[in-house]
Amino acid sequence: MASRDNNLRTECFRGPVSSVSSEGLSKRTHSRRPPIRMPIDRRRLLQAIAILGAICAYTTIVLGGTVRGMGAGLACPDWPLCNGHVVPDLGDPLVAVEYAHRLVAALTTLFLLGTFAVSVLWFRPDLRLVAFSLTSVGFLVAQVGLGALTITSSLDWVIVTMHLALGTATFASSLLVAFLALRPSSPDLLYRPTAE
Repeated sequence: MASRDNNLRTECFRGPVSSVSSEGLSKRTHSRRPPIRMPIDRRRLLQAIAILGAICAYTTIVLGGTVRGMGAGLACPDWPLCNGHVVPDLGDPLVAVEYAHRLVAALTTLFLLGTFAVSVLWFRPDLRLVAFSLTSVGFLVAQVGLGALTITSSLDWVIVTMHLALGTATFASSLLVAFLALRPSSPDLLYRPTAE
């Protein structure tokens, strides 16, 4: 039976298989069976985007510190655009660093929203995961607002400090979500693909 299953998999993935008839002539046989569908491993997808979200959140903090240290906070004096452009002239290193900070923050947003969506869609019974994913998104929304306010307030030190503190909270919550995604689940929370 196992040999037959392996032949089916090979046939489905490689298409028609040549076989030799009793006369020694090669002929093509076509399978009428549908190809084997490989289900998405939902747990691994969640783990991947949660880890990428935490890495991006940390990288955003590092780039934010670099922006502050280089004095590049107002290299892009408008928000959400940079010098009136979606992609500014990156010849100035200050603009390049500030723009990189914004790009990584945008990636962080995508990964944290993706983590929240996956946790709600496929892991709803895991209430801690869903709650901390929502917390990460809440911190992120506030963080984006403070980032915009940091620019429009001409780098007011109170807002810059709150921006850093909230960035740290966003990273901490995204790291916690990544750890929750990596932990072994109880059997009732595991995704089990059904055999077709």
